[in-house]
Amino acid sequence: MDNLFKKALLISINIILISFSCSCVNKHSNGRNLRLGYMPNVTHATALVGIEKNIFQNKLGNVSLKPVHFIVGNNIINAFITNQIDIAYIGPGPFIGAISKGIPLKLLDFACNGGTLIVGESIGKGSKIAVPQFGNTQDLLLRMYLEEKKLLADVSIITIPPQDVITAFYTMSINSACLPEPWGTVVLDKANSSKGKLNINLLVDEKSIWDNGNYPTTILVVNSEYAKNNKDVIENFLSAHKKANDFILKNPGKTIDSVAKSITNIAKKEISIDIVEKSFKRCNYNTHIDLSTLKKLLAYGIMAGYYKKGLFNELADSCYENCAD
Repeated sequence: MDNLFKKALLISINIILISFSCSCVNKHSNGRNLRLGYMPNVTHATALVGIEKNIFQNKLGNVSLKPVHFIVGNNIINAFITNQIDIAYIGPGPFIGAISKGIPLKLLDFACNGGTLIVGESIGKGSKIAVPQFGNTQDLLLRMYLEEKKLLADVSIITIPPQDVITAFYTMSINSACLPEPWGTVVLDKANSSKGKLNINLLVDEKSIWDNGNYPTTILVVNSEYAKNNKDVIENFLSAHKKANDFILKNPGKTIDSVAKSITNIAKKEISIDIVEKSFKRCNYNTHIDLSTLKKLLAYGIMAGYYKKGLFNELADSCYENCAD
């Protein structure tokens, strides 16, 4: 009897502990999460500030925010495919690529314009120019710029992660690179401190590359099914997204500190306030959607063979609740 009593007592205790454990987990999340993808770039300051200042979580209430950072945009698309994230800040290039492949995403808003530089020794016949990935936003912007200068047929475009571009310059594997901020400014800073070992200059600034800087480098997108089943969460996050951008516009000093802190924590390597400040001035944080800019990026992606023709209607249809109006 004693053994039976002990077993019954243990079972009862385990049930109580399991019930208590479950209640503790659900107390905060209420059974719902929002998994957010983003990159440690100054062009993703909306995400970095929204996370670091708890702007997103405060607006989401009992829905738990789960931030996940990535190095390049196409990895974010892969994370959507494998159901690792629900929503993300991403460049328009990977987003257009996703729509062309039938990946169910919705465009929620724009986040950042400008913030792309071409740095290096020179651009000319035989030049090798690095971009983070084929089909990414910098790749498309570079192709647009080179086509306008009638140089596209004379150069080679190769892919190198932004963090590895300095090494590629040292080994003379490339002549120049088209990079999102802060990585363009990081390269220029390294060149300035190299005591002449690196002959790298700012070749094309964020305004000269296209339309005086009025082009999207970061947009906000969401998994279509998640948006359909969690409309309240998406509406709350959109509100927080706009609040984060308002914070950026009204508090540039605090934003720069927050972005530098976030990038340092993610990269495990300190990035200076000076670099973030210079990069920050090359970006324009806004929430005005302009589908015509996506259309032009799409056109150059079609020229490069990345996308099929006639994709613009699908792109317009990807807008979340008439976001193009």
